[in-house]
Amino acid sequence: MHDADARLADAAVEPGPAGARPRVAAARRTGSTLIASGQVAVRDGKLIAEGTVGDGVTFDTARSCARQCARNVLTAVRDELRADGGLGAIDHVEAVSVWVASAPGFVEQHLVADAATELFTEVLGDTAGGHARVALGVAALPTGSPVEVQATFRLRERPAAP
Repeated sequence: MHDADARLADAAVEPGPAGARPRVAAARRTGSTLIASGQVAVRDGKLIAEGTVGDGVTFDTARSCARQCARNVLTAVRDELRADGGLGAIDHVEAVSVWVASAPGFVEQHLVADAATELFTEVLGDTAGGHARVALGVAALPTGSPVEVQATFRLRERPAAP
């Protein structure tokens, strides 16, 4: 039996008490694909807004949140790719997922998501064009953020080692 199989067999079905959170990478590279974890609307260590769009969070504020989330994604990606030339290592944006904490009846998630796409295009130029995207309305997001953005990138081929 493989070690992972044995650990699965021994794993408790019910979670233990909440404590230290598991480590999750801000960005994870596998071959020529880099996936950035979802980023919330944090600037200078604080959420720029809290709550749901259409009930306490305005449409314009939600768009600002989406832009900040996209900026946070690109910051995580830049940090992950520092040894490969930073954001210049990106060949193109594959896909973007945008979650919008939405009040009942709010149906403009796609327009909120446009602000994230616009930021990716502003920073990355044509590299960002034509990506696939999903914009979803949800009841709530982690930490009360009104928006969360996650993205997948295709990276340029690494030069062969001499």
